[in-house]
Amino acid sequence: MDSISERASANARRGRDEEKREVDYFVRAKTGPGRKDWTTIGVAFTRLNNEPGFTIKLNTLPIDKNWNGSLILVPPFVDEVDDD
Repeated sequence: MDSISERASANARRGRDEEKREVDYFVRAKTGPGRKDWTTIGVAFTRLNNEPGFTIKLNTLPIDKNWNGSLILVPPFVDEVDDD
């Protein structure tokens, strides 16, 4: 059986070798009373090996006492390119 340090080392190496995945969605949370009071708190990626679902990476959680635990996934904004 592998030791914990051997597994951690293998996982660290694997993480460095993986190519960067493209963000499919941004994870956003309502953080205030206004219509535009939303904060990006993480990202979501399609799962590896074409498995259904998403992998979600949260960078933070809202600490506002009014936050009800709801999150939304929104697609990244795409810059429109003029072909003129």
